Amino acid sequence: MHAPLYSTITLFAEIVISTIIFYTIYKCYKFNKFPTKLAAFALLYEIVFNISYMAFRVPNHTEKIDIPWHVALAIFHGTLSLLMFISLIIFFVLAWFKYRKGINYFKVHKNFTFIFLIFWSASVLSGIIFYFVEYFI
Repeated sequence: MHAPLYSTITLFAEIVISTIIFYTIYKCYKFNKFPTKLAAFALLYEIVFNISYMAFRVPNHTEKIDIPWHVALAIFHGTLSLLMFISLIIFFVLAWFKYRKGINYFKVHKNFTFIFLIFWSASVLSGIIFYFVEYFI
């Protein structure tokens, strides 16, 4: 099966956005500076393009899937991605408010930051795996 251009662009864009998210957290943690424009760009991308991509994919993905682990991967990735999208918005908004008050949010919440980064990575990695399973296996 041939991968749709929209899916391929979204895959590469998500890797770039994830790099921006990791960089934003690094910059905040290490230098106590919240790059507002960069964080806003990442959130805007996630809101506009990822939500539109999910809306595009759902109606076009009605064929029967016979391989159970494909279904499990799709459910895992879809659920985790949605949870991480909501978490990202909450996480960045809270961080932005704290950094405006001079509080290094990510240092204060080291465990939460670490857990967020693990789950965000799992979401992106499951998306990459799902892309290759869907279009090349």
